[in-house]
Amino acid sequence: MLEVLGEKPDLPEAHIEDTKMDASNRKQAKLFQVSNADGELEVTMVADHSPFSQDALRSSECFILDNGANGHIYVWKGMKANNEERRGVLKSAEQFINKMNYPAHTQIQVLPELGETPLFQQFFRNWSDPEDTVGMGTAYLSNQIARIEKVPFDVSTLHQSEAMAAQHGMVDRGDGDKQIWRVEGSEKVPVDPAMFGQFYGGDSYIILYQYSHDNRQGQILYTWQGADSSVDEVGVSAFLTVQLDDELGGAAVQVRVVQGKEPAHLMSLFGGQPMVVYRGGTSREGGQSEGADTRLFQVRANPAGDCRAVEVQSSSSQLNSSDVFLLVSPSGCWVWVGGRSTSAEEKGAEQLAGILQVTPDPLREGGETDAFWEALGGQEEYCRTPRLKNKMEAHPPRLFACSNKTGNYQMEEVPGELTQDDLAPDDVMILDTWDQVFVWIGNEARDEEKQEAADSAVKYLDSDPADRDPRTPTVTLKQGFEPPTFTGWFLGWNYDYWTE
Repeated sequence: MLEVLGEKPDLPEAHIEDTKMDASNRKQAKLFQVSNADGELEVTMVADHSPFSQDALRSSECFILDNGANGHIYVWKGMKANNEERRGVLKSAEQFINKMNYPAHTQIQVLPELGETPLFQQFFRNWSDPEDTVGMGTAYLSNQIARIEKVPFDVSTLHQSEAMAAQHGMVDRGDGDKQIWRVEGSEKVPVDPAMFGQFYGGDSYIILYQYSHDNRQGQILYTWQGADSSVDEVGVSAFLTVQLDDELGGAAVQVRVVQGKEPAHLMSLFGGQPMVVYRGGTSREGGQSEGADTRLFQVRANPAGDCRAVEVQSSSSQLNSSDVFLLVSPSGCWVWVGGRSTSAEEKGAEQLAGILQVTPDPLREGGETDAFWEALGGQEEYCRTPRLKNKMEAHPPRLFACSNKTGNYQMEEVPGELTQDDLAPDDVMILDTWDQVFVWIGNEARDEEKQEAADSAVKYLDSDPADRDPRTPTVTLKQGFEPPTFTGWFLGWNYDYWTE
């Protein structure tokens, strides 16, 4: 049983809840020490806000850096920590996520001492490495602080800016060495390099990536778990990742990735080709799933220009003016280019066509043919809401879960790119797309939550420090009756998801 303690007295569960829900505290990371000095694994708070002092990390201990409100938990393993602490710290982090009610897709990164990445270092004041010296061995303290200015992504200067690496989640440009395994039963099976970058929703994978940063070698272990992967495979993938880390000497950074929440760096690993995610199915030998006769792929690029191509339901309601789509059907093949899409997304669709070995006809939004609509089962309404790239930089969509299960009405932000499984049927959710605020009501939400949801949206707008227009439209909708103006903000929306 995980016990979270304060610096001196025990930190009771109620205090954890208050700390987690306080709006000011949620924006700041916290540092915890993990120890079994008394025979039982304990987690003790070291600092309740960043930037931290690097001296707080002691080689004889293990630590959890809690940035769960923003979708990340970091586990730091001191080189002199005992084996039990080192082996138990990942399990403690998972228990910690459950204790804090963070989303299941919260990423856990495990870093060994001296293997810290820029993404981890940004939480510390004046981080310095042992070899950073000037003059006669005086330790050199950099001017890096936690509150750094926003740096736009520029691949040509990526290696020169740790702030850029931290803000955009890009350790490098993804051109290092990599190995990929697929989980089968209790084993990992090597994936043919010709299939690198192609993933099936029914599988789980382990990716070993090796890179160099400032003449230092590093390793990252990505554990990618498909949305339709079995519970057993998800568990085995986590176990095999830890096992592989031990085989590598315990020096790798471990990143757990749930389908739909792929970090930017993972998407960059495939030689400029899009990361392809096939709907369900499996790629294992003798168990390949036959693709549907008609297949639709949604291609979306991130700020770094890397694309993810996700197979979605073959329906015209899935189209989005901000993306590019590849439609493959018995009657024809088309690349549909949304009016607000980018050239990177067009290129990604062309590369996807090469992977699928099809020759599509180009179609611009507004110039569709009857054959195109017929292949999709008819013309339906789809999302035409602008998703301008510069506007997304300034005002990205934000999703909040509203609940009163603890007796107090609470709002928690859901981090990362939005996917349909972020919507909890037993809660009320608020989606802020800046131009309007959606209130989504789950079928199992409590009456009190439903009654307070609309008021929360109003209070949310009133309290926004950006001086929001109080006339911003508020749209209330119910689970199972979502319009395209809502679903278009989510990657790969499946209209059969709730019944399935």
